[in-house]
Amino acid sequence: MDAGIKPPNPFSPATLTIAMSDMTNLHRSVIIDLIMVQVIAMAIGTFLLIVTNGYKMTSTELVWSMAILFLAFTMTGVVYRRLSG
Repeated sequence: MDAGIKPPNPFSPATLTIAMSDMTNLHRSVIIDLIMVQVIAMAIGTFLLIVTNGYKMTSTELVWSMAILFLAFTMTGVVYRRLSG
């Protein structure tokens, strides 16, 4: 091992500048991916709410939950079409 070669300092100004540039230079696909994760989480959460507490809900609460679930699946399709296109 050569003692004269030092590894780059991860806290040097140049390295920090490159890291900040990479974090703030978000591409459109990253934002769409983040939206997709939120929409899928909303669909899974609503589905689990209906499965675990559907028998305790009033008919109005159940209808609203089903509408939100339908909306979440629709939004998932829209965002997926955006990702694939």
